Amino acid sequence: MNGMQTVLARLAVPAGALCVCAVTDPDHPPGWIVCPFRLLTGWPCPLCGMTRGVASLLRGRWADGISFHLFSPFVLAAFAAWIVIEIGQAARLWDARRIGHWALRPGPWLAFFAMSCVYGVLRWCGIIGVPRA
Repeated sequence: MNGMQTVLARLAVPAGALCVCAVTDPDHPPGWIVCPFRLLTGWPCPLCGMTRGVASLLRGRWADGISFHLFSPFVLAAFAAWIVIEIGQAARLWDARRIGHWALRPGPWLAFFAMSCVYGVLRWCGIIGVPRA
């Protein structure tokens, strides 16, 4: 791949995720379920509501976004940062490997996963609300 193809490939995930959220109507989600956890168990997963939460945030509806999923602002910020880092790398403004080096370690991902699981369990139990259908 040449340089531009590499940049586009590296931007595909965050830009694609934000595009999906931008076209998703948080008030009328599609009738099909994508989440493998929910398909297998029938229970909402710890990340349930994240797409609708980010979709609400992109529309400026912050209270709705947080009510869909508490961590949706962090996910939106992470996708935005990912895009900025990749564009800066492509423009040779900085070395993305140095900036995002901490994000490639398993620690932050494991911490996010653990917090999401705790949040999901608290939602299942009705302690901090329930996942919005």
